[in-house]
Amino acid sequence: MIGAIWKAWANFRGFDLTGSTVPPMDGPLRPNAKLDAMPVLMQLDGVDNLTPAHDGILCSSGNNLLTLSTSGDASQFELSARCPMDGLVTSIAALDENLAIAVEGRGILLESPGTASRPLKVEGINPSCVTAMVFADPTTLFVAVGSDRHAASEWKRDLMTKSASGSVWRIDTRSGRAERLLGGLEFAAGLALSGEDIFVAEAWRHRVLALAGGSQPRVALAALPAYPGRMTQSASGGFWLAMFAPRNPLVEFVLKEDEYRRRMVDTIDPAYWIAPALATGKSFLEPIQGGARKKLNMLKPWSPAWSTGLVVRCDDRMAMLRSYQSRADGDVHGVTSLCETGGRLIAGAKGSGKIVAIDDETAA
Repeated sequence: MIGAIWKAWANFRGFDLTGSTVPPMDGPLRPNAKLDAMPVLMQLDGVDNLTPAHDGILCSSGNNLLTLSTSGDASQFELSARCPMDGLVTSIAALDENLAIAVEGRGILLESPGTASRPLKVEGINPSCVTAMVFADPTTLFVAVGSDRHAASEWKRDLMTKSASGSVWRIDTRSGRAERLLGGLEFAAGLALSGEDIFVAEAWRHRVLALAGGSQPRVALAALPAYPGRMTQSASGGFWLAMFAPRNPLVEFVLKEDEYRRRMVDTIDPAYWIAPALATGKSFLEPIQGGARKKLNMLKPWSPAWSTGLVVRCDDRMAMLRSYQSRADGDVHGVTSLCETGGRLIAGAKGSGKIVAIDDETAA
């Protein structure tokens, strides 16, 4: 009874009881356009899963596993090999010559020196939604599963149906023995290792968790204004974190309106949902095409955005230090993967199809 009265009073006065207020872009996330100023190394539609490997940089584009190499003065990337897979490549991990490739609907494939490619069969893992992987050593693989109910390509549906079925696993690749470290996550989207800590990006709760030695997870980073995704460790200490889409007050509102949300999911193409996006402006059918994003027929950098580019530099405890952004009027949106090579960070913007290089020492 008291709860109902309090809810009615909150609705009347406009209080937020659900924690859905979008935090401001402040402190290390103060708006900037640094990501747009970075040099573009390559235009590659659907670029994802940038991973340094022994023979170049691996990445994916849809169903293709690609190898990139630098040309000349390393100011450009060029495609040096292409390998078609049986489905969408959702994650890649590499350590020396050991390679793990997750393919939607097929699960994880392992490749190692002197052996043929083989599937890694693990009970309990949704083979269609492996979102991130990282090797601890040649035989230990940590795996993030975004959802037990949806495929990785259905990430919008997972958010809008609130499945909360993500998990993190530790797998012995020799025996196939798997241990579920954490479950009930709202889309585990990124992984990074640091000593005894395992950092996990939980996208729909806008936070990064830290697991250590079987203890309860602690919150390392919370109340983010965007959805955290993949992470990578920096050679100079600390981490890089990609946030693939910004939070939007209208999306937060729709997430509280269950009947509206169900009808939207059941009757409308996901491309036109009121939901986060890796890129926008591709169709006039997108929600509120003119009203929220343009003023006087001009797209303002501060207008409410469905997509942005956001890369965050964090310290070894995952505290944010600074950020590189592409704002509403920018063109490096939907950053989903990061890797360091040659003393610089390579960021893959899946939404815009751009690969850019960040020299943190000169650009910070």
